[in-house]
Amino acid sequence: MGFTKIEKLLDRSVKKAGIQQQVQEAKVLEDFSNVMEVMFEPKVFAKVKPLYLKNGVLSVTCLSSVLAEKLKAQEPYILKNLNSFYHKRVVSSLRFLA
Repeated sequence: MGFTKIEKLLDRSVKKAGIQQQVQEAKVLEDFSNVMEVMFEPKVFAKVKPLYLKNGVLSVTCLSSVLAEKLKAQEPYILKNLNSFYHKRVVSSLRFLA
């Protein structure tokens, strides 16, 4: 009997449980935080938090409307970096809540 990679076991378990969508959404939130950390300085990163992904729209909370506007201007670049983790366009737009 050979060894099975843990990745394959996890994939099978996730599919069997029917939670692929929830797992992907959680991964998107984590990846968004990583993108923000790389693209922006710590004081910006600390004021932004991803909330949830629904129908390709990632809702993000910001501590100020000015910051939300600045990030909205950077949306194409944020989306490009975020979607680069996947083989398809997972996030189509960002919704900033201040």
